[in-house]
Amino acid sequence: MNKPTIGQRLSLVIKSMRLKDYEFATKYGISRASLSRYKMNERYPDPEFLEALSKDKINIHWLFTGNGSMHARDEFQELIQSNHSKADHSEVEPQTKLGRTPKIVSSTKHPTTDHDIDPAQSISFPIVGEIAAGPPMEIRDEWSQMGQIQLPASFLPGNPKQYTVFQVNGQSMEPVIQHQDIVVIKSNQRWEDADGKIAVVRTEDGLTIKKVQIDHNRQQIILQPFNIDYPVLVLDSDWNYGAFLIGTIALQLRFF
Repeated sequence: MNKPTIGQRLSLVIKSMRLKDYEFATKYGISRASLSRYKMNERYPDPEFLEALSKDKINIHWLFTGNGSMHARDEFQELIQSNHSKADHSEVEPQTKLGRTPKIVSSTKHPTTDHDIDPAQSISFPIVGEIAAGPPMEIRDEWSQMGQIQLPASFLPGNPKQYTVFQVNGQSMEPVIQHQDIVVIKSNQRWEDADGKIAVVRTEDGLTIKKVQIDHNRQQIILQPFNIDYPVLVLDSDWNYGAFLIGTIALQLRFF
């Protein structure tokens, strides 16, 4: 895909604020002609304008490079970090609040045995909340840690802080991923790396889990459910900004 320009990213900022061009220009004290030149990439934004954007939590690094997220403050990532911090200092036994131990469902190691879950070689992770298997689920500030789960370190290589654990809510990914399954997501913001994989995506409406397919010809990203009773979500050429990739599935667990 062609990498979008600063002007295209600025257009996404305006769209996210739900403003018309003249309203946006008035809000930030620039002329409509200057805004037009910014959007057409005929002129770089002035420092005063960038400073005003940054005060509204627009990520200037993202505006110029496309790296990271549009907003400098990411409430969702802060929520995850907060829950990881709680888990690091928690003395709760590594189990879910449901009081049952899930079994690992994995295409590379299936089935597994109780021997695989060796407490001496395991890591405890917080279950940070639910992820929608259906219409995107709103990110809720009141999310609290749903419990903890102990996972074998050999299944999750690298830094444990790369991984986030959710419980699935919904049936759009059945029969592969079922309602109340536990999914471990490895952080990755590169859409190309998610092509053909199951991933967690944050859209304007919230969080959802879907299979990612990139259509390079149409410059679209398709979020595909496995259950045909649920609609496909299509992200147009603004996909890099209208939606944000959280990461791809690293491990799936199920209660039996």
